[in-house]
Amino acid sequence: MVSLAFAVTIGAAMLAIDQLTEYVPGAWLEVLGATVLLLSVMTIAVLVRAALRRRREGLERRALLWGGSAIVPAVLAALALFSLVESIQNASVISGADVHLTRPVIESLPRPPGTKLIDQRPGLADTETIYQDFTAQDLNSVVRYYEVNLAKSGWVEDKASAVTDIVRFAKGAFVLALEINPPSGSYTLTVDRVNPNLLQSPP
Repeated sequence: MVSLAFAVTIGAAMLAIDQLTEYVPGAWLEVLGATVLLLSVMTIAVLVRAALRRRREGLERRALLWGGSAIVPAVLAALALFSLVESIQNASVISGADVHLTRPVIESLPRPPGTKLIDQRPGLADTETIYQDFTAQDLNSVVRYYEVNLAKSGWVEDKASAVTDIVRFAKGAFVLALEINPPSGSYTLTVDRVNPNLLQSPP
């Protein structure tokens, strides 16, 4: 039974690592942290039980050796628990973003050929911001692609941003930002919604 539990947990950890290396969207970092925590706890239990057995047999040195071996998985368990707590806290911060209007907008945007979505996430609480990260075969053509195709859909480019690292477009109350990330071979789209009351207020 213990061997089966170890096998299932290790399989889940390997799956999480594979999904993370493939940039598959999802809570795979949390899955990995949970599996490391579970593996560490099970390992501690096995080592402590072995140490107690050796002690009952009068083998004090062996008991200390088995008990001392539990230090390493205990440290890993503490690190995994800390990571999970941090992830939960971060999730509670970003989960407040209201993306019911911005998500349909960002998902309807055109995508250059050869691109692949690697992540989609909401912004901070009390915002309507949403992000999408893509890999691209040719980053140099991405900005031009969006300039041409967004114009066909009614988006207006902020020409002043064309010479900056982040190119911006606007359509009604929505603002789109395009950021190229050459070191990672990816780019990020950000869609936000401006409060309509602010748009109607005088400058």
